[in-house]
Amino acid sequence: MPESEQEWRGVALTKDDEEALNLSIVQDDLIFRAQRRLGLIVGPSMNTLRRAIFFAALTWAPIAVWAIVTGRATPGTGQDSLASHFGLHIRCLVAIPMMILAEGIAHRALPEFLRGFVATGIVKADTMSEFRARVAEVARLRDRALPWVFILGAVFAWSTVGSLLSHPDDIGWGIEKIEISALPFGGWWFLIVVRPLFTILVLAWLWRGCLMFVLLWKIAHMPLSLVPSHPDRVGGLGFVERLAFVFSPVVFAVSAAGAAAFAHDVTYHGVDPMAIKIPLLVSAVLASVIFLIPFVPLFVSLSKLKSNAILEYGRLVAFHDRLVHLRWIEGRDIGSPEILDSPELGPVADIHAIYDAVANIRLIPVSKVAIAAVAVPATVPMLYVFAMQIPLASILGKVVKTLI
Repeated sequence: MPESEQEWRGVALTKDDEEALNLSIVQDDLIFRAQRRLGLIVGPSMNTLRRAIFFAALTWAPIAVWAIVTGRATPGTGQDSLASHFGLHIRCLVAIPMMILAEGIAHRALPEFLRGFVATGIVKADTMSEFRARVAEVARLRDRALPWVFILGAVFAWSTVGSLLSHPDDIGWGIEKIEISALPFGGWWFLIVVRPLFTILVLAWLWRGCLMFVLLWKIAHMPLSLVPSHPDRVGGLGFVERLAFVFSPVVFAVSAAGAAAFAHDVTYHGVDPMAIKIPLLVSAVLASVIFLIPFVPLFVSLSKLKSNAILEYGRLVAFHDRLVHLRWIEGRDIGSPEILDSPELGPVADIHAIYDAVANIRLIPVSKVAIAAVAVPATVPMLYVFAMQIPLASILGKVVKTLI
């Protein structure tokens, strides 16, 4: 194989390259090391399923046992019941486990994503060392303790000052006037265990989103070998959008926790779902946008690619079409220009299709699939709140019957 062709193809990764690109935004950070010391993570595995079950039991089971023992498990006892605490169940049994399970998805997905830059030839052999260096910079940033100091500080502040601003239903369990000294066990457990753990995980994932942003920012400022006419319309970066699925469980977890709070108000406080449609919509959109922001840095590479390619391919098409015009419209003898006989360009229609592909390059490698990967998990829990009073199932059934 000619040397030039080898350069254009994907670089064959060495063992050192494989290890250098084996980046995880989860493994080896401060919270990961703490769990390893506690024995929650053993060996090379992430132990996500075991940890998800453990933390679900740690947060939910003590309150459930206390509620059963004190007769608060079901409605009708004259006190606030365990069954009415939608937010507690969703945080403990859905949101927290899903954010932990998402760690395993991210851990497996990111190395494959990085190798994709090399396998597709976007990162060439002469820029491989720079690519490895930039990945290593992100790994060092992930391992720093300072971000976690801020995260833990925010959690402590929210667990103390935030307790004064808490919704009475979350911690009061039927107490009309909230006083810290009078809180029942369920309220205390929510304040010192459930809320801090949930908040740590949410902030941890926001930090990991920041790490993804930094990683793509560093990659975007490298000399990438993008292909302007690539059919994915993002220069060959189409594989990048699959990373959006890493955030799908996280978005669902956050959205479900918010929807549970709205659902409680609808069920027990007579709030009309239509009256809170704006907050529901804003919550879904905000959760989606936050976890699509990490893809924005590639705008730098794609905007430069598009602006240059439109000029370059514009000249190519103009030259090609001018020769066609001279030969077939003006009837001139122009000889046998190589460009008219080139099989890779083909007839006028084909070269125009190439130019159209260049002109339609997207500036961010996010398609409908990537948007759906975060928008659907963000929206579904909010739709459930509407479904509590609006018969969505029957409406959808009638629509389907009409279409069929």
